Amino acid sequence: MRWKTAGLAIVLAAVALAQENAPAGFLHGGLLSWTGTSRSGEFTFQAAPDQAYFCSYDEKTYIERANQRISMADAEKGDRLEIVSDVKQGSTLCYARTVHILEVPRRDAVPGVKPRPRLTSSAALFQPHATLTFSGAVFRITPDVLILRSRSGEHQTLRLRPDTRYFSEGQAADPRSLQVNTVVFVRGARDLYNQLEAYQVIWGDILRPGQ
Repeated sequence: MRWKTAGLAIVLAAVALAQENAPAGFLHGGLLSWTGTSRSGEFTFQAAPDQAYFCSYDEKTYIERANQRISMADAEKGDRLEIVSDVKQGSTLCYARTVHILEVPRRDAVPGVKPRPRLTSSAALFQPHATLTFSGAVFRITPDVLILRSRSGEHQTLRLRPDTRYFSEGQAADPRSLQVNTVVFVRGARDLYNQLEAYQVIWGDILRPGQ
C-alpha cells in the first residue's frame, strides 16, 4: 500500500510539473480548462503531449472565433488556440493579449465508414495564420504599408493586406484612426515572396495589461 501511495505521489508530482506558466510569445495548443469568470481568470492549454501551460486573461484580452469577439465562457474544451502571450507588469505570470480559436476540420461519424474531414467553412481554406509577432511605434502608415520603429531605433516594414484587421481598446477599429508614434502589437507572417505582412494590428489599453 505504501508503495502504491508513493507511486501515486510521483505521478501527481509529474503532472503538476507538466503544467507550467506559459512563456511570452506566439503559442499554440488545445484548451484543457479555464477557471474564473468571463471577464478574468486563467486557462490551461496543452502545447505538447507531455506539456501543459496556464495563462491569465482579463477584459482587455481579445478572444475571437470566426472573426467575432467572444468571452472565455464561449470557449470549449479541445478548441485549438493561437495565443499571443506576454507578462503582466510587475509579475512573471503569463498574460494573454489575444486568443484566436482556430477553425478545424469536423468529422462526420458514419458506422463502418472512415470519417472524412469537412471544413467548417470554405473560408477556412484561405484563412491566414500568424506565425510572427511584432511591436513598436508607428513610424509611417499608408493603405499598403506599415513601418514600425523599435525601441532601438530600427525600422520594420510590413505589408498591409486587404483583410488586415485593426483593433483599438479591444474593439474593431478604422485603420485611418491609427496615428504616427502609437505603440502597436502586430500578428503576421511571411508571404510566398518572403515579405512580411500584417494580419492583425492592435493598440490601446490592451497593450498595458494589469494597469
